[in-house]
Amino acid sequence: MAMTRDDVIRRLLSVEPDLRAGGVAALFLFGSRARDEAGPDSDIDLFVDPADEPSFDLAAYDATYALVERAFPDMPVGYSTRDGLVPVFRPHIEREAIRVF
Repeated sequence: MAMTRDDVIRRLLSVEPDLRAGGVAALFLFGSRARDEAGPDSDIDLFVDPADEPSFDLAAYDATYALVERAFPDMPVGYSTRDGLVPVFRPHIEREAIRVF
């Protein structure tokens, strides 16, 4: 059985302190898991708002992405900053996104 939206959110909240320490101000879930329509092969789609854009460099991005990947070792994770979202899809993604923290 696939993880529900609430299962995913609970697991994400368990790494919130480490993500915040890594420079993430806000974390959003979108896609099939946010809609609670995920199947067993669905990925987890996330985007973040950094606490401080200039200091959230590639190293900080990679470190926080690794934290999320470790929280979901058996599932693919799509991870982006809000600014990294594909512009044509960004408005739709922002509308459906659920703020985790």
